[in-house]
Amino acid sequence: MTPDFQVIVVGAGHAGCEAALACARAGVPTLLLTINLDTVAAMPCNPSVGGQGKGQLVREIDALGGEMSIVADETSIQRRRLNTRKGIAVQANRFQSDKEAYSRRMLRSVLAQPGLAILQSMVSELHFENDRLAGVKTMAGEIWRAQAVILTPGTFLRGLIHVGETQFSAGRAGEPAADALGQTLSEVGLPIMRFKTGTPPRVDAASIDFSSLERQDHEEDTPPFSLWSDSSISLPSRPCYITRTTAETHRVIKDNFGRSALIAGRITGTGARYCPSIEDKLNKFPDKETHKVFLEPEGAFSREIYLQGLSTSLPEEVQEAYVKTLPGLEKACITRPGYGIEYDIVDPLNLYPTLMSKSIANLFLAGQINGTSGYEEAAAQGLLAGVNAAAAVLKQPPLTLDANSSYLGLMVQEITTLGITEPYRIFTSRSPFRLNLRMSNAEDRLAETGFRHGILSQNRYSKIDQRQKNLSDLESKLHSYSAKASSYRECLPEWALPLPVGSVTAAQLLRHPDAELAMFKPLFPEIASLDRLAVLEVEARIKYSGYFAQQHKEFELIESMRSIKIDAGFFDELPEAVCKEARMKILAVRPATVDALAAIPGVRASDMTLILLTLRRRQRDSELKQ
Repeated sequence: MTPDFQVIVVGAGHAGCEAALACARAGVPTLLLTINLDTVAAMPCNPSVGGQGKGQLVREIDALGGEMSIVADETSIQRRRLNTRKGIAVQANRFQSDKEAYSRRMLRSVLAQPGLAILQSMVSELHFENDRLAGVKTMAGEIWRAQAVILTPGTFLRGLIHVGETQFSAGRAGEPAADALGQTLSEVGLPIMRFKTGTPPRVDAASIDFSSLERQDHEEDTPPFSLWSDSSISLPSRPCYITRTTAETHRVIKDNFGRSALIAGRITGTGARYCPSIEDKLNKFPDKETHKVFLEPEGAFSREIYLQGLSTSLPEEVQEAYVKTLPGLEKACITRPGYGIEYDIVDPLNLYPTLMSKSIANLFLAGQINGTSGYEEAAAQGLLAGVNAAAAVLKQPPLTLDANSSYLGLMVQEITTLGITEPYRIFTSRSPFRLNLRMSNAEDRLAETGFRHGILSQNRYSKIDQRQKNLSDLESKLHSYSAKASSYRECLPEWALPLPVGSVTAAQLLRHPDAELAMFKPLFPEIASLDRLAVLEVEARIKYSGYFAQQHKEFELIESMRSIKIDAGFFDELPEAVCKEARMKILAVRPATVDALAAIPGVRASDMTLILLTLRRRQRDSELKQ
């Protein structure tokens, strides 16, 4: 007889690790089962964490008490902050990771967590007693009992790898697929769909001529993802490079279209529109002359280079041929070929917002099994599923997050209410609230929630609470301090920007596009003690205060008109200024009320405001005519 646990997590990828840690931190004895202990939190695809939208998710994981942010900081080999020339809403971290170090570091967190056990074993089916979920059964015949089960199998459910005309069963390269578990989920009545993803070839760095390639270096002033990572832990930084496909690259690929598993129709699963294979790009955009290829190191001490942008299911010899047509890679040696992989997912419309199945009580699903793509999306869902599995066991209120308070809440709302037709990934453009969902204010939005649900410790929450008070105090000082230009010149000797005539506040000076908070240290010495994320947050609050006020008015307008009905013909004459993406989404739905219009994801608040003002004007004109 095996010992009982209160929660069992199946799969130790990014979703599974966060789920197991969240359960244990909430005080629930948890068992984490994985096919291979050597590949915990593996990075089989891009060796990076973050990016636009994804970086915000990682910060939310940190604010809630998760682990990905800490591990990403302590195993990074390059840090960059994206979109710094654009608005604060779309600025985000993207870190290159040492993928082996990342896996080892996450395993260390799992092993060190009290109340969490980990075991190498393959789960073959769910175990039921008296028609209720009671645990899982392994391929070895063992039954592990628990009150709740969290499934986080990634791409392993009946996974099928394609390399040209060759196909074979696998969860990812070198690891067996979970065929029995996939069959079980179908047999118990869960709605199964088939999705596809893929990876590019890896290349030996010693065979690449980097001398003519565009170089991207580590940016030293990039803030960390986490408030809790150990800054003394660091790996040597590594540069990335950019090359581009050529006419010869395209010729080689197009000549072999028929050998691509995707284009030949041997892959039936649906792939991600935003991350297509190279042959899919050339098939759908035949007139595009070139595509960027990013050369990304897989580790601080690894010689393997990941060719981001060349995901493929072409045969190995074709991959060898087209890789050698890339500038700088004429003598490149492939160390691992790229491949496409099909796998089962469960239609996320079958989920509650807690990520519990509507079909099987106390069965929770997180990560790629829900049809999402990306390590960050998986980890965030894992944390939410872990919190709610623990809450179900402890008979406590579950956690649900609003779309206006987090990207995690937005993602869960979209996949569980709108459904998906392709692998889902988060984008800042999906949220009309994105100005409020900044990377720098995750603690302000979510730390209290993490503490209330037991996954953010009292010690960390107390420190965050004090940190938030310090930020608010500094913001107040910037608004209240006022002086004339002559006084500022005397107090701020390094200030080289123009100064207005008359008295102005420090906050007004900080609103200058080139002004930085660090310039005000002589007036406010406490600035020197702020972490980099805190500095960005104070700058955002001051510089974007006008935008925040305008956005608040837009939201008030939406709220005041939610119950208003919309005539079916209204959408035939939408204002020209409505962006193309919003127009397409709105016309596809043709909502009958403003409430339904506001529920369409990815429609900007500015577009909503324009549409509502037009609707109000037309209704008034119609009333006057009557």
